[in-house]
Amino acid sequence: MINSAADNYAEQTAFFAHEIKNPLAVIKANVQLIELDNGGENKKSFEAVYEQIDKINRLIQENMDLIKMSESNKCDVIRIIDKAVNTYSANNREFKIKYKDQKVNVDCKTELLESLFGNLIKNAVEATVDGDLIEIEIKRKGKRVAVSIADNGCGISEKDLERIGELFYTTKKGGSGVGIFMCKRIVEQNGGKFKIAHNKPKGTKVTVELNTAS
Repeated sequence: MINSAADNYAEQTAFFAHEIKNPLAVIKANVQLIELDNGGENKKSFEAVYEQIDKINRLIQENMDLIKMSESNKCDVIRIIDKAVNTYSANNREFKIKYKDQKVNVDCKTELLESLFGNLIKNAVEATVDGDLIEIEIKRKGKRVAVSIADNGCGISEKDLERIGELFYTTKKGGSGVGIFMCKRIVEQNGGKFKIAHNKPKGTKVTVELNTAS
């Protein structure tokens, strides 16, 4: 059932990407024609348009790369989280990782899991400042593993909390509203649960539950 849902999601994503990329190419070509007729005026405005078009194309390609992968395999959540933390270790945040097991395998494509936790840890880093604490806890819950990522950063308002995870909805300046949407879909398409909540007294806490590999 999970594989069927994932296959269906892959088909929908491929169709979605195709339907967007073609109009984008037409838009870019027409903007280039308008720029030529404009005689070099408003150069910065045209550059801003090109930048946003290219950004959308990159987002589409990144999401297509996620679904063009091998079959699900056993991958170690702890190793993947350690790798993601090392990526952002130069950002002067204090990372505290807590777990009892030395290895926790889940049935999921490695690349998807790397994208999932890479995005969540990146968000925690971006929501905090130098010296802030980011706590990560990995805990078995029966046949599942729960991973929580908590920061003491700026937090999310009640109003925004209700909509976080919707496609294109973002609270970040210059954000696309795609990252958390993709994280949520990765978890749900692999039979897991995804939750965002306040981290009292301040900050945000994201909890991911995934099925462990047998």
